[in-house]
Amino acid sequence: MARTFIRQDTQIRQSDVFTDNLAAGVTLQSGAANVEDDLNSLRSRVHDLLNVQASNWYAALNVPSYLDPGAARGVNNLNTDLHAVERKRVLVANFIDITVAVPALQNWVVLAAPELPTTPGDVAAIGSVTTLGSVAAYVASFGAHSLALVTGGAAISPKNLCDVYDNTTGQAIMSGGRQVYALFQTESNVDGSTMSGTTPDRAQLSFVRINATDTALEAVPVADIAGKSIDYTNILRKGLTDLTEQDFLRGTTAQVPTGTSVTRQVAYDGQGTTPVELTTNATLDLNAAGEFWKIRDLVNADLFTITEGSTGGTTTLQVGTDVDTLDVNAVVNDFNTGIRAATGSQRIDIGVTAGVIESKASNDLRLLGAVKLKLDDSYQPGSSWVATDGISLADASAEWTSFKASYGEVSLLSAIVTAKNSNTRGAKVYAVLTANVNAGVDVGGVSGGANLDAQLPNMSGGNFLTGYDVFLNGNLLRPGANVGAGHDYYPGTSLPNGQLMFAFKLKFTGTSPDVLCVIPYA
Repeated sequence: MARTFIRQDTQIRQSDVFTDNLAAGVTLQSGAANVEDDLNSLRSRVHDLLNVQASNWYAALNVPSYLDPGAARGVNNLNTDLHAVERKRVLVANFIDITVAVPALQNWVVLAAPELPTTPGDVAAIGSVTTLGSVAAYVASFGAHSLALVTGGAAISPKNLCDVYDNTTGQAIMSGGRQVYALFQTESNVDGSTMSGTTPDRAQLSFVRINATDTALEAVPVADIAGKSIDYTNILRKGLTDLTEQDFLRGTTAQVPTGTSVTRQVAYDGQGTTPVELTTNATLDLNAAGEFWKIRDLVNADLFTITEGSTGGTTTLQVGTDVDTLDVNAVVNDFNTGIRAATGSQRIDIGVTAGVIESKASNDLRLLGAVKLKLDDSYQPGSSWVATDGISLADASAEWTSFKASYGEVSLLSAIVTAKNSNTRGAKVYAVLTANVNAGVDVGGVSGGANLDAQLPNMSGGNFLTGYDVFLNGNLLRPGANVGAGHDYYPGTSLPNGQLMFAFKLKFTGTSPDVLCVIPYA
């Protein structure tokens, strides 16, 4: 230290360095020799508790973002939020084996003490509350049928709606082709009161069905329920931490609304977004040729169709044109008999013929790499070839330009043949002018044409600028691609017939005419 600290409570020096990743254990205490060691031990434990392993102990907490935006929370926040989650109210169907005898000439029944639900403790959660217990609606004129209900997600699904079953068959009871339910109701309007089966804490069931328009509940006619022996289930409100293991198995009930005809539309609507938990194998048979199973979109366009056609070899599984993206994320995508792509235009087969990629009909096959096109095989790893990803068709645009300059826009095979023959000089051809020829006029042609005594060689192969030497009276001339190049000569109308054009006049004097000599290398 540079000086003596005489006021230790305010002048203790801060740690020069710190460590916040010490391993947990007794050494955090026994290994400390000074305040700095103690602070490092505390920092490490804070680091562990905050679980910010990728950062320093003093780093901010992560902001959660999975599924929905969140906020960093400290222990106090977690304490509050965890309690809120644990005590979140949920409604559960209380499946109990209680037999109730419905009196004759009644479509309601007052429940005796043994007929009341006993979980949890016969407590009545009355009306739109958060009280834990049996969800019930208060009935002012108790002891008569009532449509008093606790509002739920829809008019036909109040929170106090109970399932009702025939005690003998275990099946739903029907009334006019519609299923019978019951509304659980209480005599007391004191929320949280204990149902006892005696006044003023009695409970009753009022039997109802969904009306013909599927919009509301209505009383079940007395003749359809009076005198029956029933089992019923009531709805319990529980805290999340009070749920039992079986609550998730039978905690929701899919209601089948009206009518004697139970359609898939009704079942799907009743199921909603609740998953179907399949615990046994299931099979859907298409039992005749031409039968199909399909999924359609909002405008009834086909998205996915399976059509039976086994006997005629025409079974198809089709993804429709209204599917914007077919997103396959399987680890392995196995097409046993190959793939046909772009069948509506330029069809390409991959593996349809074993080991072959080919275009069909009269289409060219073009292989295009977004960066490079590379070729590789099984022999490369055992060779001295350094690049492990194969050989490139080209490594830069300049190589394409050089190729064109050397061989023209020709095939690889043509370029290979030209390269092979590039050092093989063809036979010299001499031709003497038989007439004067002005600049820019064809010289030569078949059998020499109108102004030469011999035909010049075919100059259409290879590269015109580098594959041929042309001499005039023994002087080597410079070629150009066209007249605009401003050079000595350039291609005439027909290079296969040996026609050239010159930038100056060629002369025929009778005694010493101009002489052309062409040496082909291409």
